[in-house]
Amino acid sequence: MRRIAIAVALSAAILAAPSAQAAPDGKRVALLTPTPAQAFIVELNRAFTDRAKQFGMTVTSFFSPFDPALQAQQVDDAIAQKFDVLAIVPVSEQAILPALVRAKAAKIPVFLVNSPAKEGTEDTYVTWVGEDNTELGRIAARQVVKAIAESGRDGGKVAAITGALHEGVAPRRVAGFKEVIAANPKIELVAVEDAKWDTAVSERMAGQLIARFAARGGLDAIYAMADNQSLGVIQGVEAAGRKAGAGKTDLIVVGSNCIKPTPQLIRAGKLYSSGSQVPTRTGVLSAELIADHFNGKATPKAVNQPIEAITKENVDKWEKPCSF
Repeated sequence: MRRIAIAVALSAAILAAPSAQAAPDGKRVALLTPTPAQAFIVELNRAFTDRAKQFGMTVTSFFSPFDPALQAQQVDDAIAQKFDVLAIVPVSEQAILPALVRAKAAKIPVFLVNSPAKEGTEDTYVTWVGEDNTELGRIAARQVVKAIAESGRDGGKVAAITGALHEGVAPRRVAGFKEVIAANPKIELVAVEDAKWDTAVSERMAGQLIARFAARGGLDAIYAMADNQSLGVIQGVEAAGRKAGAGKTDLIVVGSNCIKPTPQLIRAGKLYSSGSQVPTRTGVLSAELIADHFNGKATPKAVNQPIEAITKENVDKWEKPCSF
């Protein structure tokens, strides 16, 4: 909490005196993100753009509907237009690499936002800003283990409905989730399904998974990787005639990437827990670090923001940050 307070205080100080940050003024930023159909991406884009404008920077947004080839072309277009800096949310940790190499050759600095690039490619970008996604996966798995134990079950079957597995985010969360589950031999991860962060697809997959495992004693828990997916999963659970909850016969739903309905779902007992990934703080901090770069300040290679499980015990403090 002290780290968060310091970060907030620093941000407030910068906000109070943007005119002192002269070097970023007039710089042109290309912000390349996935689809604007996701509230998470829309809010990240808005927060980044608003903060960058306070430093006098202009932001041009490029959107790609999880199409790595299109995003690579957009990077090339931004290089050709001689933007001063590229801020990229990679839609593929592998496919983005040649584009990053081309940006480096053109001497255009790159900041990676939210989604990391492949390990070992740190020389192709200035700074990555986001959360420890492996740890977010571990956090979700610990909550599944805790919920199963509290419900009085001796183990159980768990499924994961994930974000896009060709990105850098989802595979790391799956790895962290598997690590914790593997340490609990009575809990079995029976399926990992890629829903590409989509609410409707997550709802459909939840129904299909419930039907698939009904003859094998039924599912005990579902990990929905983002809370728009949690919302879809809960709808799918209820449509299949199961109760989303933490009782002995309920289907436990654990999420992450909180959204506006998250606190209400947690208080109602339909969502056991979430994880604290919030796009606004990532957007603001990314713009601030770019301003630091143009002011000649060294920025860390990686900036991991604080994360924790969101539960009934601490949901009140997350209500405002999650309200997007």
